[in-house]
Order: sequence, then C-alpha cells, then structure tokens
Amino acid sequence: MPTHGNSGQGDAPARDPFASDLVMSAAAEIFGADPRVKSVGVGRHGRGFGFVAIRNASVPVRLAQVKLISEYRGFPVAFVDSDRDPETLVKLLQTGPGGPTTAGTVLEQSQHRPVVCGLEVQNYDDDERTGVLATGYMTVGSVGCMVRLSSGNLGFLSNNHVVAGENRGVKGKDRILQAGGGTISTGAQVGFLFDFVSLKPSPPGATLASGTAILNDADAGAVEATSADQYKQRYIASRKLPTPSGTADARPGDKVFKVGRTTGLTRGEVTQAATIIGPIPYAPGLCWFRRSFVIQGENGTPFADHGDSGSAIVRDDGKVVGLLFAGNGQQTWACRIDDVLQSLNCRVL
Repeated sequence: MPTHGNSGQGDAPARDPFASDLVMSAAAEIFGADPRVKSVGVGRHGRGFGFVAIRNASVPVRLAQVKLISEYRGFPVAFVDSDRDPETLVKLLQTGPGGPTTAGTVLEQSQHRPVVCGLEVQNYDDDERTGVLATGYMTVGSVGCMVRLSSGNLGFLSNNHVVAGENRGVKGKDRILQAGGGTISTGAQVGFLFDFVSLKPSPPGATLASGTAILNDADAGAVEATSADQYKQRYIASRKLPTPSGTADARPGDKVFKVGRTTGLTRGEVTQAATIIGPIPYAPGLCWFRRSFVIQGENGTPFADHGDSGSAIVRDDGKVVGLLFAGNGQQTWACRIDDVLQSLNCRVL
C-alpha cells in the first residue's frame, strides 16, 4: 500500500509497492466522490506517497455532486486540475500542418528507411474501409519499439487504435504504411498487422464502485515486417538518443523521453503509477484502463499531441517502460510495457 513519512534513508522517498487492491478501492471512492475525476493513481506526496486524482475542471458540477476527500485509509489524496478529458491521439488531416504533403520540421513525419522508433505509421486498409480517407483525414500514430514476435519474425509495437483500427483490424492482411497518406506511395508499405490486444468496452454508466467497469491492461498492437532488414532498433541518428534496450517498471520520479511523429522528442517525468483511467471513447465503446502511469512534460511543456500515440516511453538509461496511448494536453497516459509484451507474446529486441 502507499507509504508516507520518513523512509529512514535521508531524503529518499519511502518505497511504495503499489498494492493493486488498495489502488482499486481508493479509485472507486475517489471517482465516486467527484464526477470530474478521470484518473486516479499513486504519486509522491512530500517524501512519501499517496493518491493523486486528475479531474477535468471544465465539467460543470453542482456542489451536492462533490464529496470532499483529502485522505483514504490514512494516505493523502491530492487533486490535479486539467481542462479536458483524456482522449486517444490519432486522427489528422492528410494535408496541412503535419500532413504528408507538407514539409514539416519533425523528422519522424517523413518516410525514412530503415524504419526506426518514433516514425509515423498508418493502417491504410482500415482508413480506406471506414471512409476516413474520403473525409480528408488519416489515422496515424507512431512506431514504439522493435520486437521479436511470437512468430520469430521482426516487428514493432504501437497502439491498437493506431495499427488495428480499434478492434477492426484484419490480422495478416491490413497494410501498414510509413509514412501515412491518402494513397499508397511507392515503398510506403513496411508491414502487415500481426496481432493486437482487443479493447474491452464497459456498458454505459459503468462505475468502479458498482463493479461494472471492465478494466483493460493495454492498448497495443504489433506489426510484422515485410522485410526484416528495413527495421532497426534505434532512433533517427541525429536525435542522438540511447537505443531502447530491455524493460523496467515506471516509478514516480523517473525521468523519461519519447519520440513521436507529431511532437518529436519530448522529455518528462513519471508522476503517477498504478493508475486507473476512464472512461475513454473508443469505437467499441467506453473503455477503462488500469496499471497505467502518468507523465508530465518537462518544465510544463506538452509531452504529447495527436499522432504521438504508440510512442515508446523510455527511461534515460534506455529501458522501455511503457507505450503512450492517451492524453489531455497537460498529462499523458501510458500502459506498462510488460503488460503489452505479455499480452502480445513478444519481447523487446
């Protein structure tokens, strides 16, 4: 359970094992106490730990709807205000700023070979069959990191909502492009959809307290390479970043970075772990997630924007800790990399 007070080791924070049963019961009470709350996790409180709730302060509420809560089972509860709900970060115009016909300042928006981490990707077939392309948009995200798939072949990770059409994807058939676009340009296809973690929606009005909220562990998908020699586990060389290697659990206070197709390289800090977030709108319905973690951009700068979904969250030592899947402009949410790898039966190269 969250611990607080002096750890007995100078200024080091007390260790927190993130007991999932206590986080769940705390989240049920905190979500129920304020309808504006969208996320509850474990974060630092002084030299110890407690619960942190992120709420959308722009949602109108009546005083009678809000129950003031400052602690749970003796552990402090803090609230962080944002101005919008968490959402997935994908759909963009085919033309204009950041589009494939516009020369952007972010290197990851261009076609690049070999395929490396952070580049723009698109499930072209899902965009075509759902009519997204006909509206002038495209559903794009980012290459997370390279993995060895259960087939033994090389591939890469991203989100289900990036490469698998929010459960609509056709495994082994959907063509994955890098970079994305309204048509398939020469050499753009870099793989096929290999597998994805199915998103499980909750019924309308579901809550944690009632036990009706269905909790997801990951928003993730895997792409199999059309040609293994096209893939490299690194970033664009000019980024001069450590190569993603190995995995670790994210802890509050960890310094991390991500490279994505829209905002490129950004740096931040993990502020919460063992986080429950929801509901987030997806095509199958409203989805809740558990075991996630929260990142805040360095010096108050945004950590991610639309198109950065699927980026790998990497510690400064190169350890991969998560996969970015949602944001609200102020905070960013990621699922644990070990949950992703276990669900997809693959490993980081």
